[in-house]
Amino acid sequence: MKKVRLGTFNFDDKSWAAISDKAKDFIKKLLTYKPEARPSAEEALKHPWIVECSKFKVDKDLASNALNNLKGFRVDQTLK
Repeated sequence: MKKVRLGTFNFDDKSWAAISDKAKDFIKKLLTYKPEARPSAEEALKHPWIVECSKFKVDKDLASNALNNLKGFRVDQTLK
């Protein structure tokens, strides 16, 4: 989180090895430090990774659980 707040982060950790370059690019763009340089929601939905993933069939139970987890997640108030 500290690196994200500073606008300097990377995907060098071994946990990122299995993540596609398109997904990393999407995350990188969403975490752009300057808000005016970040993509809008409409632009983000047109990212190649999102377009590609939108073609997959979704497990409704898994998606519902993920949504419930997101609803319960509390974001650090200092990160905006």
